[in-house]
Amino acid sequence: MSVQYEITNDPQLLGQYFRIREHCFREELNLPNFDGSEDAWDRRSHLLIARDEERCVAGVRITGRYPLLKGELPIEEEGLELKRALPHIPVAQSACCQWSRLVVDPEYREWDFFAQFGQAIIRFSELLGFGYSVAVTGMNQARFYKRLYSSMGYRFEILQGIAVPAEEGFDGLPHLLSVGYLAAANERMARRVLPQVA
Repeated sequence: MSVQYEITNDPQLLGQYFRIREHCFREELNLPNFDGSEDAWDRRSHLLIARDEERCVAGVRITGRYPLLKGELPIEEEGLELKRALPHIPVAQSACCQWSRLVVDPEYREWDFFAQFGQAIIRFSELLGFGYSVAVTGMNQARFYKRLYSSMGYRFEILQGIAVPAEEGFDGLPHLLSVGYLAAANERMARRVLPQVA
């Protein structure tokens, strides 16, 4: 298995990703009417895939918001005001992204692959210039993200007690907000906390 990770616009690879996510969301999240085809958020996002030769085996949507550009993250459009939910983070002045629509082909669901793909998501988010990532998941996936961030020496918070509006059609699923501190955010935090060395 020789898996590569890339942000792609290739219609064939993206078509495979959309089919995987439709199947997984319908079968595993019990959302029988879920439409996995390209939507408006996909067109505004970076679509990171894992491919084994010409076969897409996993994918995730990385939607970004930069401080000098207009636009919202999906979670903000659903009604959550991140500035209020995350008062300890300068969200309005920071480049922030939201991870969503993460799926992995059932044939590739082994810990090593999950770990490699998760680390690729973190690295690509950093390369795109984001200081923070947010996600809305259930507890198991949030713990998985925390484990990944911790393995790279990064901070990750699972924020229980914040009411997160449900995306249309996702009412019965858990909506737990979490935030990851990417390289730039971790460096800023270190500068604030660690003593200056002459």
